[in-house]
Amino acid sequence: MLANVAAFLSMISHAEGTDSAPDPYRVCYGYKHTIISLADHPAVTGEWKGEPLDNLGAAYVGMRSTAAGRYQLIKPTWLTLKAKLFLSDFTGPSQDAAALELLREKGAYDLVKAGQVADAITLCDGIWASLPGGTSGQPQRTFAQLLEAYGAAGGALV
Repeated sequence: MLANVAAFLSMISHAEGTDSAPDPYRVCYGYKHTIISLADHPAVTGEWKGEPLDNLGAAYVGMRSTAAGRYQLIKPTWLTLKAKLFLSDFTGPSQDAAALELLREKGAYDLVKAGQVADAITLCDGIWASLPGGTSGQPQRTFAQLLEAYGAAGGALV
């Protein structure tokens, strides 16, 4: 994997808060459940039902997040990418492939390769709640924090 792309994936993991876990690929939203089986997304296998979003305000009462894995992929996104990419499990390589496909779909992949990270972040703010500009109501990282994480992971800027 290209250095800038690997660094961007690490930056997403940092932004989503999964990088501090012993195994970022097994993190579930809210950190109350660690994925046991990587046979599929934990909300697909049934080992986890998601976490309530009531703490985000009245608009989220009764809703649940199924965000899971290193990139906090929600169940519907995962199912779409699993079918599109013919992924057979929820292991690290499959999660990485899914995240890369999301970058491609948003037109951010080539920007990442070229080191145009700020532009790529802006294109991806609707995918990852932790990126600046997202509208989920969840805490967001700043561009400065993201660029620092990207650089620390070996990414180069133009």
